[in-house]
Amino acid sequence: MRLSEIIVYITYALSITNSVLVNAFVKLVAIGNRVELKNNVRSINISYTFRNPKRLVDQTIDFEVEVTRQIKDMKLVLAYYSGPKNVTTQNALLKRHVDLCFFLRNPKSDRLVNVVYQLVKDNGNMPTKCPFGPGSFYMRDLKPATIPIPPFLPEAEFIFELIYRSEVRSEPLVEFRYYGKLMRLIDKLFR
Repeated sequence: MRLSEIIVYITYALSITNSVLVNAFVKLVAIGNRVELKNNVRSINISYTFRNPKRLVDQTIDFEVEVTRQIKDMKLVLAYYSGPKNVTTQNALLKRHVDLCFFLRNPKSDRLVNVVYQLVKDNGNMPTKCPFGPGSFYMRDLKPATIPIPPFLPEAEFIFELIYRSEVRSEPLVEFRYYGKLMRLIDKLFR
């Protein structure tokens, strides 16, 4: 055998023994570590349960909402902050101001808010039109790991913020903040 043939055989043998067929899906998931909720108890009373099991991708959040007066119109500020939480000033990577009553009449008017709204609607009986209340509403078994997250976002700590305001009184009704970290997981790995 010539030297060139030996090199070809050795290269071929090494490539066969070291190559493994991998069929995997890389997914970006939100893993939470804390929830903050403030509400105006004269208008809305909200309680929540944040379940943090051993498998972090199985985290769930339940909400019980009691609306004590009729709410005719409401504004929503949805914001996503990325970066370490010890920074004193954080810039929002994403921030939307939405007239919630207009959105409920036209859910296709904002695709991002519609993704959040569909999760809320699929997991509970939240209001679907304005005006709403008084009444009891709920959202159960919301799994943050199942929320579709754009793959271009960095693996970093984040704050997801929802602030609902009454337009009439311009006062915050609900302030919700979800603190966590985005992590890339390899799903369905086959060898």
